[in-house]
Amino acid sequence: MLQPKLNIIASKPPRSQEEVIEGLLAAFDDLPGQLQICARYIIDHPHEVGLQSMRTLSANAEVQPNSFVRLARYLGFEGYDAMRERFRDFVRGGSGSSPDRVRWLQEMDRKGGSNAIFGSMAEACLENTEKMFAQQSIDDLNQAVEWMIKAKRVFVLGLGLAYPLAYNFWYVARMGFDHFVLTPRHGSLPSDDIIRMDENDCLLAMTFQPYRRDTLNAVGQAKKVGAKIIGVTDSNAAALCREADLGLVSPTHTPQFFHSNTAVTALLETLCALLVVRGGDQAKQSVEAFHAARWEANIYDEY
Repeated sequence: MLQPKLNIIASKPPRSQEEVIEGLLAAFDDLPGQLQICARYIIDHPHEVGLQSMRTLSANAEVQPNSFVRLARYLGFEGYDAMRERFRDFVRGGSGSSPDRVRWLQEMDRKGGSNAIFGSMAEACLENTEKMFAQQSIDDLNQAVEWMIKAKRVFVLGLGLAYPLAYNFWYVARMGFDHFVLTPRHGSLPSDDIIRMDENDCLLAMTFQPYRRDTLNAVGQAKKVGAKIIGVTDSNAAALCREADLGLVSPTHTPQFFHSNTAVTALLETLCALLVVRGGDQAKQSVEAFHAARWEANIYDEY
């Protein structure tokens, strides 16, 4: 049986790596399954396209090499190499690994066993955090903070493994601001709070692979009433990032069973820091009053 011919999405191929990524995001929902996997890998690892061979990329993405060829032709290129040229000048962000760190990780790997696991986790956490900071847009962070400060209410949504991340962000943010609301509350559903939102509110929603459908449904509800949506997720190709008014992305890669939340935590902590600074004297005084009340209540141990 003949395979259906893919439609070319542009009469001329993209002229830069930015245009390639924009084209992939625009066409993502219409791509066949294998090409979606390739597109997601390119979107999340653009620096690797110009550095690695197609065979290496396909092995990392766990697809057949021909899938990258098909995706390149879908974008209007004659083949994969023509698309790869668009990424040749892409400068990889981050400070890279220091020689001392490389030697330490190699030593952990040589020792094997728990040492190797320890080293591989350290490498993943450090790399994720470096990539998150290097690839983050300061303008996007400032916009997110502005929306949250000016909003009537900020609903913070995280379900499953994202719940402790959402809880920690809300717990810290509420010290400086009294209009942050954690959702869902105990014994309730996200929709119980979202149904009360309006265009003056803001929703900070987070979900990571495998993406929670109930989180995406809540985002859809909030969009219908005109609320600002800030999405925190692990890929620019994620539905949450594409549906949100503003998407903040953090890698969660790990060599082990569960996703790593180290870089996500760093991103949320950065948002909290910016909130307090942008909140001015009022936010500062609120944080100080919060802690003063706890000291007076003898909650903290000085020693």
